[in-house]
Amino acid sequence: MILSRKRTRQTKDYSLAKILTVLFLPYVALSLGQNGFLGLLPFIREEFVLTRAQVGYYSTCLFMSAAVLSIFTGSIVDNLGPKKSMLLGIGCLGCILILHGLSPSYDLLLLMAFVAGLGFSIITPSVTKAVMIATPQEKRAFSMGVTQTGFGLGGIVGASFLPFLGEYLGWRIAVQFAAVFILLTVPFVYKLYQEQDNIKNVIDTPEEPAGGKRTFKSNLLSLFANKPLFQICVLGIVFGISEEAMITHFVVFLSEDLNMSRVAAGLGFGTLHLGGMIGLLGWGYFSDRLFRSDRRLSLFLIGLSSGLMYLFFGLFLNHSQVSQVFIFVLSFLFGFLVLGWSGVYLASVGEVAGGKQAGIATGLALLFVRTGMLVAPPIFGLIADASGCYKNSWLIFGFVIIGISCLFLRRKVNAGKS
Repeated sequence: MILSRKRTRQTKDYSLAKILTVLFLPYVALSLGQNGFLGLLPFIREEFVLTRAQVGYYSTCLFMSAAVLSIFTGSIVDNLGPKKSMLLGIGCLGCILILHGLSPSYDLLLLMAFVAGLGFSIITPSVTKAVMIATPQEKRAFSMGVTQTGFGLGGIVGASFLPFLGEYLGWRIAVQFAAVFILLTVPFVYKLYQEQDNIKNVIDTPEEPAGGKRTFKSNLLSLFANKPLFQICVLGIVFGISEEAMITHFVVFLSEDLNMSRVAAGLGFGTLHLGGMIGLLGWGYFSDRLFRSDRRLSLFLIGLSSGLMYLFFGLFLNHSQVSQVFIFVLSFLFGFLVLGWSGVYLASVGEVAGGKQAGIATGLALLFVRTGMLVAPPIFGLIADASGCYKNSWLIFGFVIIGISCLFLRRKVNAGKS
């Protein structure tokens, strides 16, 4: 009997590991497209003669459409299912990225970034719903982190290899290389991800009783009435600000403020994403085990540590005499603390919303995240343009991130006393 239970548990663990491995691929594709292109921004800035603020417009255009579409794409995921949604998102992103390499102007690149937001917007809720279906609560934050390490891997490959490729073959060839790789992940996801059995499992979960099919409007109204979910969503603005301001400008910051070569800056960007990969696993493990699934405490600590790292960069990392080895170490630590939020955040959203609404709830949560991602990069760049370097950008954003994170904790304490 004991042996039989052990075998059943091992079979479930193997099945879960297989699912998470497949769900890892869409994030590799997503990150290779986004961060690979950001790693090439020094080349693009040189060709089109861009200011730091203009560099930030690319992320703004990408997340503008992603934010507008996030709730609708979340609803699409709930209706189509994770598999079809993932394939749609990956295919859209790869095709648009091919066109990036043919663009004669930066304005056209911005327009294509806006279109690419559709593919970007649909991948995250589809993977989140798939993880919610397949994973028990006590493993969700870590499992979500496992899938999102694909984002870190894509960032490492894109940020480290594409600038090297761009140095010798040009940024257009580099970005099209990334696009072809993204499209090659489509048949792997189509062949390896089996959806039907998992959907059956989520219907049987006790927190999601059978009932009549809700409309998009009723789903949305019920989510807005969910106060714990709404508070978590608002904190998502912090994570959007802290992540996108940093990754949009990080390569330019390393190459200009710290006087690193473009290839070395790309390697620093890759090191940042390596830290993010470990951070996703680390924060997920801490949240599940050390904090006993207390997602709110986990999210507050991530926000606080992100703001402190911004302040550290502004105060101590603002001249070209800093050792490159030290820069790489700090890049890894920065990635660990600032890029490790999404597994815990998406797990908390899915748990509060419930399995059947995981797609649209993730879309709503990402609306807040992408609002932060939309406004942060150009403002971060404008502050740097005004002062001639990124020092004040780091400091101002650090205080903003810490302030909002502390308000989130205060609301939790007050709620507990009422």
